[in-house]
Amino acid sequence: MKILVVDDEADIVEELCGFLERRGHDVTGVGGVEQARAALGAGTTFDVVVTDMRMPPGTGVEVVSACTELARPPAVVLMTGQASDSDVEDAMKAGARSVIWKPLSLRKVADTLVQVTTSDPANT
Repeated sequence: MKILVVDDEADIVEELCGFLERRGHDVTGVGGVEQARAALGAGTTFDVVVTDMRMPPGTGVEVVSACTELARPPAVVLMTGQASDSDVEDAMKAGARSVIWKPLSLRKVADTLVQVTTSDPANT
């Protein structure tokens, strides 16, 4: 699976990318919204985007919106430790498929990736 990881915390990007690569995935990690837009627009088709919610000066909702504009939108998983219910609701309305709460459980990340890539988006 081709996965884009987006977070302004370099340690989280490094940990998630390493974990996902060890599980056999092709992973690209970036540090913010603008880098995510560049990666999404570079011609690579991602199956899943895992993005943080708050990455000043941008947000995960901006990443979700950029994904939905693609010809083949990836499934988007939102990570957050401090988003309000309305922030999460906005992200889900924009097209996010799932939310993982921080601190991250790598097991939860793995389970969520399986869920969002095997379920019907209309039923999530």
